[in-house]
Formats: sequence, structure tokens, C-alpha cells
Amino acid sequence: MKKKQIYLYLLIALFIFALALRLSIAFQSPNFEVEEAYFNFRQVESIKGSFLPSYLDDLSYSGRTHIFPPVYYYLLSAFSFFIGTALTLKIIPNLLACSLIIIIYLIAQHITGNRNISLFSAASAAFLPVFFVNTINSASILSFTLPLIFYLIYCFMRIKERKYLHQFLFAAFILSLTSAISFLFVFAMLIYLLLVKLEYKVQNKIELEVILFVTFLTLWVNALIYKKAFLFHSYALIWQNIPVQVLTAYFRDIDIVASVTNVGLLTLLLGVYAVYRYMFKERDRRTYLLMGFALAVTILLWFKLITLDIGLMFLGAILIPLMSQALNLFFKYVDMTKIVNYKPYFWIPLVLLLIITSVLPAVGKASVMMTESVSADEVRAMAWLKDNTPDDSVILSTVGEGTIIAAIAQRKNVADDDFILIRFSDDMLDDVERMYTSFFKSQAVEVMDKYGVDYVYFSPRARAEFGIEELKYAEPDCFELVYDQDIKIYRTLCELKAA
Repeated sequence: MKKKQIYLYLLIALFIFALALRLSIAFQSPNFEVEEAYFNFRQVESIKGSFLPSYLDDLSYSGRTHIFPPVYYYLLSAFSFFIGTALTLKIIPNLLACSLIIIIYLIAQHITGNRNISLFSAASAAFLPVFFVNTINSASILSFTLPLIFYLIYCFMRIKERKYLHQFLFAAFILSLTSAISFLFVFAMLIYLLLVKLEYKVQNKIELEVILFVTFLTLWVNALIYKKAFLFHSYALIWQNIPVQVLTAYFRDIDIVASVTNVGLLTLLLGVYAVYRYMFKERDRRTYLLMGFALAVTILLWFKLITLDIGLMFLGAILIPLMSQALNLFFKYVDMTKIVNYKPYFWIPLVLLLIITSVLPAVGKASVMMTESVSADEVRAMAWLKDNTPDDSVILSTVGEGTIIAAIAQRKNVADDDFILIRFSDDMLDDVERMYTSFFKSQAVEVMDKYGVDYVYFSPRARAEFGIEELKYAEPDCFELVYDQDIKIYRTLCELKAA
């Protein structure tokens, strides 16, 4: 019992250390990363004010309807009443992300029965580079959904116990009301059924019934949520109506070395070895469940149904308990050799490799990522827009900055990164690019008239995205420079008259 308590204390210490490190990095900037965090900010503020998310949005695309499951925003809102929205978005997503440490420990302990391996797996989960970097300062919904999915995996492994059956069904319902990523979970479970059928020939009745129930539950809930979007977009909804230009950019420059670094070299090598071993030499239903998720993520990445970062997050996380299986096989082999007395010393190179291939890349990349947070200059420019422009003004910005315009400046944007229920989103992105890169004043004014643009927000992000140093057409007779810092804001004066 005393030994169990030591591991419990070590697990708690790991959790506290990981959370403290995350928060120390997150609070290096008072602001957040672009896009998702500021969308979440607006939804939390809306729920605090009216107890309802902002489905009807007057600012996004100068007026549109959002469609999304609401649970995550209600969860954040519950905390925001006590500590405020900004602190909530800094602290709670990081707290939720750290819950993955405990869940991975439980999974590894269940499948290996080895506490040393389980603690090592938990440490790997704490510093999974791609997850660590992308959830520190973005208030990402993945901070909640990824741990939730892994808790579902743990409950499913113990599905024969009634309390875990009930928890599994409840968590599956919550997942379906949280994110469309619930389809990934269902797809993975169906692949698991196929793997089990191929290996064992006979399905477990409880597993089969539960998987079919959750499949129909997920389809039903998402059909209710996304019915209007499906009728609007048809099959394009599978890709969230993301324009081709953006979708291509997600996968344009796939760097193998960077991808391996994001997952962690040690995790990748040992995880892949476990897949090979249990595919051809060993039999274990729990490992087939993990392999089902790995295959599901790989297939979705292959068909570009999820972004590379999201795919690597799930793939890296699923490889960690698979890694624990590989380590378990290794140490069982060591137990049968003459070097069994040196078994504790094998942990020294493993821990060093974990630090080199996961911990250091995670912390280093997170520190670099913080430099991409919204800067003080951007906040000042947004505050100027809020204080010095009419309430119904339309602001042109890059698509990535559209959500910040709505959240901080509280003004209408031309476009942002939520493309669901937006018709001709490809053309809209082309128009935004033309308004920044055009050489001809008449062409720029023509497109701006189309969207009713009143002000042009020209930032370093726009310069980097479009490869320009200035707006070629911004002559004083048509574009008055009203804010002149590193960020420039122009007021449009001209409009094309109909012939």
C-alpha cells in the first residue's frame, strides 16, 4: 500500500509540475493566439450575458449564423463567473489538458500492470510536443476533447464493469455535444470491431451493442446540430467548407522531421514497434482498441479530413499507451535474461531520451509559439478601432485576424476562419487577397464596395501572409491613413458609382 502511495504522490507531482510549467508559459503574454481563443472568448462572454452562445453573430462576416455544439463553452463559462473570462481561458484549458496525464497513466496501468511504465507514459503525455504547444495559449477545445476521448477509451477497456459502462455512455453523449471530432471516435471504434473480428472471429456482445449505440447516438446528435449546414453545403461539410486555398495550406509543406519532433521520437519508435508486434505476433483486445484509433487518425489524415496538427495530436497521444506495451514487452524480456539485476538502470537512458525528444522540443516550441500571440500593438490598434469608428463599421483584415476584430474591436469583419454556412468561401478568400495585393486603386475599391469595407487593418500579419510591405493603391485621395504605427489603419473614402 505504501508503494502505491509513492506512485500516487509522484503522479500528483508530475501533474502539478506540468500545469505550473504550462501556466508559466501561458502568462508570458496577457493575450492569446489568433482565431480560436478569441472565438471562445466571445462565446463565453455571450453565455455570461444571456446564458446562450452567440449563434446569431452580427460581427462575423458582417452578419451570419454560427453552428457548433455548446458544451465546451458552457463549461468555460461556469468558471468565468468566478475568475473572469481572460483568466478562465488561460487556466481551465491547461487544467483540462493536464488531465490527460492521469488518464494515460490509468490506461497504461490497466494494460501493463507496471507502475514504472505507467508513470513514464504519463510523463510522455505531459510533454507530448504537438499537444503541449497547441493547447497552452489557444483555449483550444482539444484541451477538453482529447482527454475526454482517452477517458472513453479507458472506460471501454473496462466496459464489463457496470460503473464504467455508465460513465462511457455519459461521456460519449457529452463528446457528441462538444465537437464533431466525435466522428473520429466512432470511426475508430468501428475499425476496432473489424480488427477484433479478423483476429478473434467472435465479437464481444456488450462491446458490439455499446459501439452501435454510440454510433447511432453520435449520428443523431450531430444530425440535429448540423442539419442546416448539411443541407447548405452537402458533402462539402465533411471538410467544414474550408476553402481549397486554406485546406491546401494545411498540408502544403509537410516536414517529416518536424512531424516526428511534434510526436516525439521515442514515442513514435516504440509505438510503431508495438503496432507491428501486436499486428503479427501478439493478441490483445485492448491493444487492438488503441490500434483502431491509430488507423482511424492515419486514414483521416490521408484523406485530409482533419488538419495535420489535430491528426498528430491524436496520433501522438495514442502512441503513448502503445509505447507502454512495447516497454512492457521489453522489460519482460529483460526479466528472462542474466542482466535482470541491471533492470532499474535501463530507465536512465529512457528518461534522458524522453527529455531530449519530447520535453525540450515541447517547451522550446511553446516559447516560440508565445511570440505569435496577439501583441500589445495589436490590442492598442483594436482599441483605437473600438473607440474611434462607428459601431456598424466593416473592417478589412486577414481571415486569421477576423475573429480578433470581432472580439476586441467589436466591429464587423469581412471574413474569419469559421466557413460553415458561408457561400463561395473560396471566392471570398480570393477577394480578401485582392484587396491587400492589388496594384490598382479602382480594382481595390471595387472589391471593397462589394463587402462594404469602411476601414483597412494593415498589420505585420498581413505583410507576412501576402508578402507585401505596403498597400500599393493606398493614395490619400481614397484611403486616409488614420492610425500610423507598426500597424496602419486606413479609412476608405472612395466608392465606385454605377454607370
